Amino acid sequence: MGAWGYVMLAYGIVWGTILLYLSSLKRRLRRAESDLALLQAEEDTGRHEKK
Repeated sequence: MGAWGYVMLAYGIVWGTILLYLSSLKRRLRRAESDLALLQAEEDTGRHEKK
């Protein structure tokens, strides 16, 4: 493998890592949004019960 082969391998590893990181962020964002929606729903029902 020549020098350019190693360069392409490095680019592939870097881009693969970036894509995995973005996928992880997307999953965590979805989980946080669902937790927030659940908390907001609990807060809304709590307000109605107090009135």
